[in-house]
Amino acid sequence: MGILGKSPTRSIQRYFLRIFIPIVLLVSTAISGLLAWNDYRVNKTSRLDSQKLTFETFAAVVRQPLIQGSLIEARIRANELAQNSQIFCIEIKSISETIQSCNKLKTSSSGLHRMDTDLYFSEDASNWMGHISITFDNSDLIAGIWKNAGKNAIGFVLLAVILFAGLSIGFSRIRIELNELMKILETQTGDKKKTPKFKISEFSSLAENLSYQFEVTKAAAEAKAALDVARQVAHDIRSPIVSLQVALNAAQVHLDPTIKGVLNHSAQRISDIANDVISQYTASSKSSEYRVPIQKLPMSVDLALNEIVAEKSLMCRQTPQVSVQTKLNTEDTFIEMQVSDFKRIISNLIDNALYAVSDRGSIDVNCTRIANECCISIVDNGSGISESVLKTILEKGGSFGKPNGKGLGLQWAKKIIEKYNGRILISSKEGVGTAVRIFLPMSMNRNAKVQTGVQLSLAAKEA
Repeated sequence: MGILGKSPTRSIQRYFLRIFIPIVLLVSTAISGLLAWNDYRVNKTSRLDSQKLTFETFAAVVRQPLIQGSLIEARIRANELAQNSQIFCIEIKSISETIQSCNKLKTSSSGLHRMDTDLYFSEDASNWMGHISITFDNSDLIAGIWKNAGKNAIGFVLLAVILFAGLSIGFSRIRIELNELMKILETQTGDKKKTPKFKISEFSSLAENLSYQFEVTKAAAEAKAALDVARQVAHDIRSPIVSLQVALNAAQVHLDPTIKGVLNHSAQRISDIANDVISQYTASSKSSEYRVPIQKLPMSVDLALNEIVAEKSLMCRQTPQVSVQTKLNTEDTFIEMQVSDFKRIISNLIDNALYAVSDRGSIDVNCTRIANECCISIVDNGSGISESVLKTILEKGGSFGKPNGKGLGLQWAKKIIEKYNGRILISSKEGVGTAVRIFLPMSMNRNAKVQTGVQLSLAAKEA
């Protein structure tokens, strides 16, 4: 069985040349012929009208000499008219003699046109006097057809050559830019610095879209890899958290109740964060499957704030010049939000405030009610944030004043708050301090089961 060879490939220019040249030749020939034929018909009509006038004039001129019997004068008039380039031959017949005057230079037998008439002594055509015939030579009109057709064909061919040259240049540019696009597809790079400059806007837009898609694909791959690592870390951290909780339970007799509570809440928060990472990974990996939505339960804002502030106050024991204070409502406030999300947001914001006040300052954490919203404010008298940084820090992320900051806390907080139909506002002045205000809708379902800060421990889940 023979092996089929690979068919040779050809450039688009060669295919275009094979189709374009025959079409141009056929079209130019047809159009040239039509134009030349139209010119011939117009010129012939005009020529015949002119020749008819010439014939009638000559017949009127020689009529009188024939009546008078002066054939010599008629011959002279015939010889004069025969000098005309359009006259092939003149013939005058009378009763007694025939006069013939022909142009000896004319040898063509094509394109001849003859006009003749009889002459009478009286208008009633009863007395025949003679006969006049003139043969006109119109062969130059036929020659003009080929001449004009040739000129038109040459013009069309030249136009086609110019058009083909222009199209060839365009195809060459298209082929070059297609090759550049193929390089982008082969390398799959989203680096705009390495993206070639395109002269054709459509290719430029396509290259930008390809670069953007590659960037998105690369970012998605990196995010998935990071999520895999985070999931693995969250999974592996379970064991030390369980050990920590067991150790805390064993040592609870010897620990201060406040410290013991803070440590328990801290361990539980680490557990919640690990569970959130694992649940997010599971949700993203099974996005196409139907999942029952998580039921929103009201949570106590005051209880969660007290737990976080107690944890941060314990952290500040080594810096007595820094204080974290709370001012809450007399009546507990409830919102519909995951406790773990709320605690992480408040914890991150208080950490930012602690960094801003450094080793001296105060942080006030307040909770108030405004209409149907719960407003949590975190105000510090630290270093503050410049106005230029403040405009972009929530939208584009970034870290201010932290050497090892990643700039993810505020962006993540804004995303989660907006997920629960809330909003976050930041006002700051350098050298004075920063105020962060979070507005969240209050829960109207007071009778529902309330979330608590104490959830199932990892030890129980592992069991």
